[in-house]
Amino acid sequence: MTQDIERSLRDHASVGSAAVTVEDDRVVAFVVPAAESLSLRELRTALADTPDEFVVLPALPLAGDGTPDWAELSRSRGDLRRRRQPYVAPRNDMERYLAGLWEDLLGVEDIGADDDFFTLGGHSLLAVRIRMRLQRDHGVTVPPEVLFENSVLHEQAAVVESMREA
Repeated sequence: MTQDIERSLRDHASVGSAAVTVEDDRVVAFVVPAAESLSLRELRTALADTPDEFVVLPALPLAGDGTPDWAELSRSRGDLRRRRQPYVAPRNDMERYLAGLWEDLLGVEDIGADDDFFTLGGHSLLAVRIRMRLQRDHGVTVPPEVLFENSVLHEQAAVVESMREA
């Protein structure tokens, strides 16, 4: 099964490279985007069989023989888990909108209301993309400092909502 998922991932246009394994009784796919961003929702929709979990990386670490370095991949998965807050589902439309946007930009699934954009790997260039999408989709112009000072999802959603209502 893991080989089929890995083959499907490698064949997908938005995936540059992939490695799939089973960890903790879960099928885990480590993927490197072919382009700047990768929508895991779109990828799940496109695949017949999908892994239980995705870990998006800038590059696959390789062992000396050119095969995936499974120990390093496992550490990457653990690092991401340690940066996450206990999952609290987004509670309103703006939180759900931002969670979906962050998931697409960061390549991280199941972003919750208490997760922090920068802790999950966000940076200033991705924050600019958030600002552009908020302007386009909601007609609100968000100053850059608002995103930096309110980097926890539920806080950011509350500030954006208050700006929309003003």
